Amino acid sequence: MTTIYLINNGLTMNNLMFDSSEPLKNKREKRILSIEGEHESELLCNLPYLEKINLIYSSNYVMSIGTAKYLAKKQGIEINITKEIGERVLGELGTKKIRMVSEMQENDFNYKLSGGESLNNVKTRMLNFLNKVLKEDEDKNIAIFTHNVAITSLLSEYCEKGFNLDNRLILNYHNRAIIDGAWDGITIIELTFDSEELVDIIRKK
Repeated sequence: MTTIYLINNGLTMNNLMFDSSEPLKNKREKRILSIEGEHESELLCNLPYLEKINLIYSSNYVMSIGTAKYLAKKQGIEINITKEIGERVLGELGTKKIRMVSEMQENDFNYKLSGGESLNNVKTRMLNFLNKVLKEDEDKNIAIFTHNVAITSLLSEYCEKGFNLDNRLILNYHNRAIIDGAWDGITIIELTFDSEELVDIIRKK
């Protein structure tokens, strides 16, 4: 069996002022964890099911690496950094707000802005990475530090879609809520595979 933990940490600093010429993509990649985010990342090491991790992947975003570093230190293993599991590329927002774009994309997985990715683009990217991991790292316990939209896009391959009262996407697996539209703090989703066959999905946190 291969066990994969998809981990997202939404506890980042919001009071950062970048130069106005800084591209949005760069601002998002450079976002750092808040003090609370650092504390919660350190507490991850105490979760019994993460004590068996023997392989760590992280996106190239500072927030993901910052979350992964504590577990990597405790386990004495390296962090494999890859752009393949980075957050959705938004593209040119213009006058649109990120929340507005997110809602439009959740209702239409093919919708994307100029220079950006659709959720189907993200899903394909994440599935390609996951399939590669399942082939190369079979029978290991793997932590993948990635992002909320990337996780949602990937899980949409396996889960039933719905919407909550705020018109945000929710995902259910065997009548269990896996994604409920809320991304407060740290989220951990456990996927179990027998070879490349999905066995179960459980939201751990």
